[in-house]
Amino acid sequence: MKNKSLKIKISIFVLGIVIVFSIFFINRLIINNIRKESRIQVEKIALAYSDVIHKEAGDIPNFLNIFLPTINFPLIITFNNEFYGHNNHQIFSENDDKKLKNIISDFINKSQNNFPPLPIMFDDVEMGKIHYGDPKIIYQLKWLPYFEIGFLLIFLFFSFWGFQIIRTSEKNYIWAGMSRETAHQLGTPITSLFGWLKLLEDNSIEKKQVYKAIEEDVNRLSEISDRFYKIGTSPTLSKNNIVEIFNNIKIYLLNRVPRNSNINIKLNYEYDMYIMADSILLNWAFENIIKNSLDATNYKNSIIEINFTKTNKLIIIHINDNGKGINGKRWNKIFKPGYSTKKRGWGLGLSLSKRIIEDLHQGKLDVISSKPGSTELRIEFKK
Repeated sequence: MKNKSLKIKISIFVLGIVIVFSIFFINRLIINNIRKESRIQVEKIALAYSDVIHKEAGDIPNFLNIFLPTINFPLIITFNNEFYGHNNHQIFSENDDKKLKNIISDFINKSQNNFPPLPIMFDDVEMGKIHYGDPKIIYQLKWLPYFEIGFLLIFLFFSFWGFQIIRTSEKNYIWAGMSRETAHQLGTPITSLFGWLKLLEDNSIEKKQVYKAIEEDVNRLSEISDRFYKIGTSPTLSKNNIVEIFNNIKIYLLNRVPRNSNINIKLNYEYDMYIMADSILLNWAFENIIKNSLDATNYKNSIIEINFTKTNKLIIIHINDNGKGINGKRWNKIFKPGYSTKKRGWGLGLSLSKRIIEDLHQGKLDVISSKPGSTELRIEFKK
């Protein structure tokens, strides 16, 4: 369990690093594409400018008035290393001529380091240069990964906090349920042992039968101890007859319910069926299911029918009872720890059964149908 937890933590850490690098990589990719498009625009302007110079120099001001306002990134044109014009980008909006001159000078120096200026040619002679910078959106995109990671961390923090509250609540249910289940499991054999000890004081009682009953209850206590030990470990599987397990549960329960309960547990099968299983855990799971069916009938006029079928790949068990039924919205909830429809229930029996059958024996446990007077559960095991 510790190794599994460590692997999950390492996997989450590695995944987090991959996500962070992916965010920055995608951001850098978008920025490079935008810069590439900006350079293509500048190259077109440089070519068009060169054509205008070749045709008629008087058209240059008109060219600037038409093309430069359409450019969404800062752009400056120089001739013979002297400033000629810009595209009225917001960074050039300073009204003071001296300050504007300093801004333009700083921009040219910085842009040369990041973006090689494009030449304006006339008869293979460089007449001037076009200096340009990043569009405004680039500056916004540079900060985007930090905002994304920041919001992600905030979301993860609140999610983790919420999950911790839910987890703590579920743990409390499980611990309380396990304590109650332990007391419930131990209660019957311990009460019986006290009764047998009282009977031993009576010399008229056949003591051999009492000793046999005491032995059964002591064995039961040992089995309960094994159940709680094995539920937290990987089970050791061996070949077991599941029909025999159900039959033993039937005998055990019928011997311990009041005689006026009128309980009928039917096992319908053609032949014995074997699977690889831990008999103690599987016995616990099946016993919880049958007890749940008996609870649904209040242990009065109970009819529980258990049908065994087999296919080429599966062993299928259908358990039917004539209890009060389960609301369709609760079919999945009844297997969750802490959920119970009983006033004094702790909602652990069926969740334990599902864990034993599905997690420890790779089987399936589901509600197939339910209505007042008829509820059917289906259990599947691979052969």
